[in-house]
Amino acid sequence: MADALKDIMLKITDDDPATRGQKLWVMFALAIFLVASLNWYAMVREPQVVLVEDLVNHNRETVLVEGTVISWIEDRYGSGEDRVDLVVEDDTGVISVRWYSTGEKPPIGTNVTVMGAVVDYNGRFYLQSTGAGAIWWEADGLPEVQRLTLSDLAVEPERYAGEIVTITGFISEAINKDAIYTSAYITDHPGNAAHQLQLLIQSAPGVWIEADSKVEVTGMLNYQETNLRWAFITQGPEIILVDGYTPQPKMLEWAGESTWSYESGSMVSMAGTVLISNNQWTLFGPNGNMMCILPTDEDITNAATNGYNGSAFEATGRLMWNDDRSMWCIDANNGNGTNLIDPMSAMSMQAMLSANPASMLEDPNKVYTLSTFMQYAFEPLDTDGYFVDSQTYTFGQTRVAMSFPATRTEWIESGQGLVANVTVAWDDEKMMMRLMVQNYQLVGDPPEPQSLLWDDGATQWGYAKNTHVLINGKAVLEDDGWYLYRDGSSQSIRLNLDLNPIGTDDYHSNISMTWTGR
Repeated sequence: MADALKDIMLKITDDDPATRGQKLWVMFALAIFLVASLNWYAMVREPQVVLVEDLVNHNRETVLVEGTVISWIEDRYGSGEDRVDLVVEDDTGVISVRWYSTGEKPPIGTNVTVMGAVVDYNGRFYLQSTGAGAIWWEADGLPEVQRLTLSDLAVEPERYAGEIVTITGFISEAINKDAIYTSAYITDHPGNAAHQLQLLIQSAPGVWIEADSKVEVTGMLNYQETNLRWAFITQGPEIILVDGYTPQPKMLEWAGESTWSYESGSMVSMAGTVLISNNQWTLFGPNGNMMCILPTDEDITNAATNGYNGSAFEATGRLMWNDDRSMWCIDANNGNGTNLIDPMSAMSMQAMLSANPASMLEDPNKVYTLSTFMQYAFEPLDTDGYFVDSQTYTFGQTRVAMSFPATRTEWIESGQGLVANVTVAWDDEKMMMRLMVQNYQLVGDPPEPQSLLWDDGATQWGYAKNTHVLINGKAVLEDDGWYLYRDGSSQSIRLNLDLNPIGTDDYHSNISMTWTGR
């Protein structure tokens, strides 16, 4: 064989002019054969199994990775794309997998084999896989799932850290069927819970899950270092509704408008006077408060027949924010009306930022709608501050840094509710994520002024800086202006008065009164 190959090469390299043209054709045919052979080999060869730590040496190659699925998110950006982002872990590290044209998704904790091309994007490596057969697993690779109670996790959470478990409980808030990231709590009782656990939900559940629904959730217990607490991470499709328990719509109160945002997305009921004008339904309360109604076709027919306009009416439906009318709306169509938004809370926004901050910066123009509260009183000239998830301070309160586009002419009080459209940006100076407010709408009233005591001291008074407070004392005019004096003491605070307030006239001279101010 070697001699025959040697003879062929000698004939090809022979310089005889009589056979030179023939030899060129032979060389050309040989080159075509070699290229075709290499292409055939590349197509039929089995990709090799590569450890995660060695993927940097296989850029642009198609490889196999064997590991355990520790998380996945379906349609990360809510665009309807057939894509699942997974994180797969082996003994040497973790790798992100972008899976397109997907098939059946593996449960968390499944040992899988992933075939994909290694991609280097600005120093960050990931696998890109396409097709339903790009990820597969065997029956013995499925995780063994333990069924536990919240009490079991509360007694010894470290024992179950990183393990796949199933728990049953009641979910604290409504979960939007299309929400990619959601944060809620799972409790052991819908109204009088002894235990509660934060629930971080990735991927849209596909159906609305009502607040206080009884659910069965499979996921992984994880310690959140930033919040110093345990959280249960799960995927939306892994939440199963338990039959036999139907939560009732919550009754809203007109006096509690500032707290309506807590029920965003939930089934609620509200009674008032309905006015119908130009096919727009508006429900009015006793003090002039109002919200819009999106009626069903049956409601519209009954209104025309029975003359609902100007009459007492009880609306039942899903509480949503109406972007067109800039007000809260009860949607009797189960949240399927047009121009309706289920704003996320500050807690859900922080959960989204924590889950994959880099991905949110990839689309800096994407607008999110946030239902939130101001943490501190916001001066008209301020542009930077914080949004929080509750009107008054609570332990573990979630806050997110934000910036307004410009100064304003009015204060925004501490605890004031608002609905804001925001984008996500990177703050180079403070090395942190920041929400950029595009526009906002104040919702409800801020908390009532808190009483400030003379004995509270400088530290407590410092917490009340810029906020509306109540304080008792007597107004006294000094050479350099008005002061408020504590009864029977020389303690005083300077007064910057509105025109002719009660307490500075002759009738109230030397009388101790309760003053309100900033």
